[in-house]
Amino acid sequence: MYKYSLHKKSIKHRCPNCEKNRFVRYVNNETGEYLAEKVGRCDREINCGYHYKPKQYFQDNNIEYTSNWNRQKVIIKQPISFHQNKLMKETLKDYENNNFINSLKNKFSDNEINRVIDNYKIGTADFWYNSTIFWQIDFQNKIRGGKIISYKKNGKRTKYINWVHSYLIKYKNLKQFNLKQCLFGEHLINKTNKMIAIVESEKTACIMSILFDKYLWLATGSLSGLNYEKLKVIKNRKIVLYPDLGNNSNKKTPYDLWKNKCSEFKKLGFDISISDLLEKKSTKKQQEKGLDIADYFMQNKRNTTAIVRTKNEKTLSILQNKNNKLKLLIKRFNLKME
Repeated sequence: MYKYSLHKKSIKHRCPNCEKNRFVRYVNNETGEYLAEKVGRCDREINCGYHYKPKQYFQDNNIEYTSNWNRQKVIIKQPISFHQNKLMKETLKDYENNNFINSLKNKFSDNEINRVIDNYKIGTADFWYNSTIFWQIDFQNKIRGGKIISYKKNGKRTKYINWVHSYLIKYKNLKQFNLKQCLFGEHLINKTNKMIAIVESEKTACIMSILFDKYLWLATGSLSGLNYEKLKVIKNRKIVLYPDLGNNSNKKTPYDLWKNKCSEFKKLGFDISISDLLEKKSTKKQQEKGLDIADYFMQNKRNTTAIVRTKNEKTLSILQNKNNKLKLLIKRFNLKME
């Protein structure tokens, strides 16, 4: 067993490099204590990339380094924890105070937004600044976890990220919770045979499910979240990866990292590919901003008529939502927009 490892609870600290609260520190597994404050890894792998390993820390300070923990220890595998369905249902409200949901209202119809909320079970954390809860529900409809993300009114994410179980442990006397993450949207795989598209963020999956519903959109939750444990439940499905953009001045972009993983998955028998659309079509400015596939299509929606509805179609959809008789009339007489 390794003597030092990143804290398994992934408690976030302020990164000594980018100063964002995305830094996970190393702990001594023998004592349970943290190493020095700067020893750890920032999970902003592309935009920051800071990773100060224990071995380097000991070398820099002329301290003898031992990587293995020689003490014999019985490792007990903890069962996966799940949230109760009742807890999730209690959060499916207060959308007028949910900045993420409100940011969609200027872009999509109420019907489209409600479909996203219903499909992905988007919640509101009224106990944590009315942030958005992206529930991770597995293919057996068991609730693995609730990721809480805070957004500004314009839909841009803030630096605040939390988990429902962390809140419950701190404020509601929950004893413990063994988080075992799954793909965001995994519970939808049994409802459709559509090709599966995988992106990094939950927000991107939600928006792309409206823009391009030919695919079933799932999210890994992070750049490093693309792994075998999460993907093994969809091994028999056709999969395409859509990584975010990254600054090409870095050694490796998200595309580079996911392309390597794509090759590994192919060797394991996955029917998987990776899209280079953003790499080919994006501008340098878009790359520097780290845009994702949803950002790209929203910025270029005038030139993506094959994916985004025309203005007339959007107007018609809004009218149909306001008048059910209009919808029945169009369906009965097979009317079409000219």
